[in-house]
Amino acid sequence: MRQMEMSGYLKAVTIGVLGILLAFVLWFLPLVLEGPLVEVAGEGGYRGTCILIIVSAVPVFLCLVKFWGICDSIGRDASFSEENAWRLKRMSQYMLADMVLYVGFLLWFFWDGWYLRAAWLVFPILLAIFICVTVTVLCAALSHLVQRASEMQKEQELTI
Repeated sequence: MRQMEMSGYLKAVTIGVLGILLAFVLWFLPLVLEGPLVEVAGEGGYRGTCILIIVSAVPVFLCLVKFWGICDSIGRDASFSEENAWRLKRMSQYMLADMVLYVGFLLWFFWDGWYLRAAWLVFPILLAIFICVTVTVLCAALSHLVQRASEMQKEQELTI
């Protein structure tokens, strides 16, 4: 598979993920959570949770933007560059911010006593935290590896 072809496939996947993200955040979650959350936390709790979901989608959207830049670099045969290492590091930071947001929501969930009326909500929150931690660690590790590969590539170019 050529670099341009791989870049095109990765961009298509990125667009697909963006579409699923938008449908999930703007349509599916508000629809599914409306009944149970209004019953448990009232209209204000439901609206606050919807706002939290939308706000937490912003770092994911920013990660997709950075990933698009990585796809462009792959198409130009510049996969192992300092710029890509920086993009991956930034993606890691975005997901870390998202994780902090969900940890804050979990703490508020227990502080406000929602766990007594909506124990089922603990699992999705913990799942979101787990996904954020996983993506944070993966992006940080990939950033380090891409940075090291970039340095090795520069050294190799100087040697030849």
